Amino acid sequence: MSTIHLQVASRVAPDNPRGARAAAAVFVALSRLVAGLLRAAPARSQSVEEEAQAVREMARQYQKVDPRFAADLMAAADRHERLNG
Repeated sequence: MSTIHLQVASRVAPDNPRGARAAAAVFVALSRLVAGLLRAAPARSQSVEEEAQAVREMARQYQKVDPRFAADLMAAADRHERLNG
């Protein structure tokens, strides 16, 4: 029978540099500020007629490429106006 002796060093966590927490807090605050400034303003909500008109315009663009899809878009715009207008 043989015996193996292993020496294990105790685990030592490295110290954080001075001011690391403060610097991290400043970085997070600045990044949130910049993200808030760059965030787009909420778009103005469109009326039912404007939404339907936008869908009809899209249908006209697809009319030559895919007439079935264009017809579906026109029907959806009409249905949207009837249900919500």
